[in-house]
Amino acid sequence: MRERVKTLVLEANGRGTEGTIIADTLLQGLLHLKNGTDLPAWLARWPLLQRHLGQRYEALSYVADWREALCEHPLLDVRVCNILNLVDYLQCRSAIAEYPLIIVLHSAGHGGLSVLRRTAGWFRRRRGRLVVFVGNEYRRMAEKIGLIQAAEADFVCSQLPLETARWLYEGAGPSRVLSMPHALNPAVYCPEPGTPRAIDIGFIGDLYHNQIGDMERTNLVRYFERHGHDLGLSCDIRAQRLPRDEWAGFLRACKAILGAESGTYFLDRTGEAVARAEAYSRTHPAATFDEVYANSFGRSTGTVSGKAISPRHFEAIGTKTCQVLIEGEYNGILVADEHYVSVKKDLASIEDAVRRFRDEHLRHAMVERAFEYVMAGHTYRHRVESLLRATGLD
Repeated sequence: MRERVKTLVLEANGRGTEGTIIADTLLQGLLHLKNGTDLPAWLARWPLLQRHLGQRYEALSYVADWREALCEHPLLDVRVCNILNLVDYLQCRSAIAEYPLIIVLHSAGHGGLSVLRRTAGWFRRRRGRLVVFVGNEYRRMAEKIGLIQAAEADFVCSQLPLETARWLYEGAGPSRVLSMPHALNPAVYCPEPGTPRAIDIGFIGDLYHNQIGDMERTNLVRYFERHGHDLGLSCDIRAQRLPRDEWAGFLRACKAILGAESGTYFLDRTGEAVARAEAYSRTHPAATFDEVYANSFGRSTGTVSGKAISPRHFEAIGTKTCQVLIEGEYNGILVADEHYVSVKKDLASIEDAVRRFRDEHLRHAMVERAFEYVMAGHTYRHRVESLLRATGLD
């Protein structure tokens, strides 16, 4: 039997603020407490401690999905390290030097970016391959690319289409760029036959149009929020986030979910355009979209589209929930009106989209087709196997 590849997976349990680093280092690293049930009685009285021992990225299911896919793969012998627990991270220093495969997941490169930057020299003394997954590829990009350069990563895994990713990381050194979009975790996002779908059109998520420079998804959501009842549709639209299991349950309760590609049309190698928009929104909280756009994106140069498929699209497909989506490329994975009901960006085709959604036979055929297609080639297991082939460790 083939020996499994010893693999170190680095992640961050939340944003790497001073408070979270102190909490994780003290509670997990020094007191060896792993979750709220481990707390002794004299500490269990403090709800804040229990929150610090929970999963801070519980509403970003892909964080757990990637970790679980790596841990469950039969070719890998995985050790997971939360780099915000400095005791555990320090103990992993020798593993970084010796393990054949080191994987920095999205959360570590975002929430723990400051920790990784301070320890970039550890990675340069490694013997194995270093793979860096990059998340939120429109924010703090100069710092993220700087980390890739400083750590001398062998592979950069991007959620973006390959040509866009190659453009973005052109100055990141000799690292090989891989297109590694999110995928489906079929153990969590699966259909439950017989579950009633009482909601016609659903949406749960953040409306962050000011920060990314386009109103496409927001306009789609607001259309159904305003007109759904008049169209005879039961709509449940909320600007919030749910933990993974609750989100899966919501999807199973919906006949269709609204959405669009993630990311921004104003992608640059520094993240300056989005940073300007975020800063302007903070100092001008009452600013309209047009005002934010004019002051932040209207003067952008040297940008490309960073629109991409998101984990939300795969999660809906896994639960056999139809999707009503703004037309787009979706990394060349999803095809309009084959895998989802498409809507023109200006909503000119919205009435036709509603008609197609109401066609139960069409809707059923679409969700079955999308489900079979994704299960055949776009689960997290497929992504891990693709990564292993690229690194030569398959």
